[in-house]
Amino acid sequence: MNELSEQKRLERMGMRLGYLGLLPFVIGVLAAFLSNELSSLVLQAFILYSLAILSFMGGIHWGLALILGTRQSTRLMISVLPVILGWICLIALPIHFALSIIGAGFIVQWFVDRPILAELPIPSWYAEMRPRLAYVVAGCHLLVLFRLFS
Repeated sequence: MNELSEQKRLERMGMRLGYLGLLPFVIGVLAAFLSNELSSLVLQAFILYSLAILSFMGGIHWGLALILGTRQSTRLMISVLPVILGWICLIALPIHFALSIIGAGFIVQWFVDRPILAELPIPSWYAEMRPRLAYVVAGCHLLVLFRLFS
């Protein structure tokens, strides 16, 4: 297999996995709107998945700190802050505030990541997909938040 076809295969797989990762968010929104009342199970599943993905997004920086060897302390801090702040929101704030802050966390994480990723040899498909994912996820949080108040 030549290098170009391997890159294409990686691109297809990465994009599929990235967009498939949106399914639990979209299903959570649909479940929230299709139920007569927002069940606690749907809300719990949505928020737990949100925290898992936010943790995953931060974890990228842990790997970068280990591999690149530059700005290691900053990268390590960036890697753990999203999930720690999300967890604090979840246990200390009313659910609508937690949902708002965790949803905004995806946008903030993108704005933190954008200049860092611009310095690295990141494939163009990832650089194009990444903000789309962040905005869709944040939009899903807004929709669930809207459903909480309707």
